[in-house]
Amino acid sequence: MKKKNMYLALAFMLMLSIVGCKKDKADPNEEELITTVKVKLTEKVLGGTGAITTFEFKDLDGEGGAAPSKFDEIVLAKGKIYDCTLEILNESTSPADNITAEILAEANDHQLYYTATNGLVAVSNLNNDGKGLPLGITSTWTAAAAAGTGTLNVTLKHKPGVKAAGDPVSKGGTDISIDFKLSVK
Repeated sequence: MKKKNMYLALAFMLMLSIVGCKKDKADPNEEELITTVKVKLTEKVLGGTGAITTFEFKDLDGEGGAAPSKFDEIVLAKGKIYDCTLEILNESTSPADNITAEILAEANDHQLYYTATNGLVAVSNLNNDGKGLPLGITSTWTAAAAAGTGTLNVTLKHKPGVKAAGDPVSKGGTDISIDFKLSVK
């Protein structure tokens, strides 16, 4: 009987050591910390390129915790058209991690949404992913003809394997959602 108990104890310890040594699999689509979103607007002018303005959101500790250290108001000129390029970063590390490059590399699984209040800006011509579906790292913005104030929500969604044409903003996991103050003057 003692031998049987000893064998059971040895088998149990062996099983614990095997289970304890298993490596956890890394999630290939683990969410990245996004601390900074830069909105670069280039005014379109006849025969060339107009003024370039960058508006920035920066929250180095991520969601929760301290308030953002920078949160610019986006200001557009009435009736003007702009080319927009987003730059998305994790600046909590040095050097900063370029999340934009990761989004572009996984474009088929991401989508940006732009929602303005009060009809202040129409966003069109979003760049596409490899399947021809909207991505939105680049876009064209047309400011309203009348002055006004409101907000512009920029939301990045992560949709691995479920992205489709005409998706609502509610589909997929939210990587970041920011409400910029918006003025058209």
